[in-house]
Amino acid sequence: MPHPSPHTRNRLLVITSLALLPFIFSGSVRVSHKKFTVRRGDTASYLALRYYGFFNDSLLTVLKKANAHIADLNLIYPGDSLLFPIRSAPEPRLEQLRTSAMQAVLTFHDGPVKYRRGGKGEFMPVQPNLFLAPNDEIETREKARAELVLDNRSVIRLAANSRLKITKLLRQEKPRAKAQPVQAEFDLSLGSLWTRVTKIFNRQPKVDVKFPTAIAGVQGTIYRATVAADSATNVRVYEGTVEVRGGGGLTRPQRIGPPQRVPPPQQVPGPQPIGLEAWVRLVRANQQVVIGRDGRPSEPSGFTDQGAELDWVRWNQQRDLDLDAER
Repeated sequence: MPHPSPHTRNRLLVITSLALLPFIFSGSVRVSHKKFTVRRGDTASYLALRYYGFFNDSLLTVLKKANAHIADLNLIYPGDSLLFPIRSAPEPRLEQLRTSAMQAVLTFHDGPVKYRRGGKGEFMPVQPNLFLAPNDEIETREKARAELVLDNRSVIRLAANSRLKITKLLRQEKPRAKAQPVQAEFDLSLGSLWTRVTKIFNRQPKVDVKFPTAIAGVQGTIYRATVAADSATNVRVYEGTVEVRGGGGLTRPQRIGPPQRVPPPQQVPGPQPIGLEAWVRLVRANQQVVIGRDGRPSEPSGFTDQGAELDWVRWNQQRDLDLDAER
């Protein structure tokens, strides 16, 4: 049988290609996963937050199935490839995976970092992707850092020699018109933290951080706070406004509601001390307030980051930008 001529072969190739087009564009051949190449500082939870905007137990199960080539998602290394089901894929239904109790997840740690469940027992070494709940505590040792992210991308990062306790994590699936969809409270008893609070469903979450002698009430901003060994506290705001009010470690209110405007302390006759709850300071971008060991605040003033402080701030700012890179 004679071989087909070059003209005939080309014609058959075109016909065959046209016949395959319906299969290709009908979705029979498609990419169902996005690939991430792991970099230094990446964890499965951190990459999930960058890509999906949330991370929880259900999503972790999905990621384990998609990455069967990785023996342990808690042990990944720079250069590893992780696969994430694309956001537009019909399965799994990623939006449905959001509907779980709000959690804080450890998305990064460097150096010796330990945690304790429910404020009881011994402190144990952390591992990446660790879920933390109210009454859990976390502490960083010398030259260590840790990052906690809520599933709405609000962030708390701890510098070395810091101690933090989670006291409240609450999410309302169908919040009232003026209610915050997320309410969280933390206690910083020692060390330095970086806090970035972001919107969820176009509403501001409410995140309070309690210090030994004050409380910082935040509804969408970026600030750094440092608590010294003698309980003196410094709050520096980089974006937005933070309302710092007195009485953080003295007479905590039973119910934290919207901050109330209270006049500054007034001189009173006799030896009676000024009530430490009777003050509020609004600290705006590029301002700081210092609360002394006696609980008395300074007036807001400008500040300049230097040395190790500046390195800590720049690392946090770069980390914030990276977390938003996939949005």
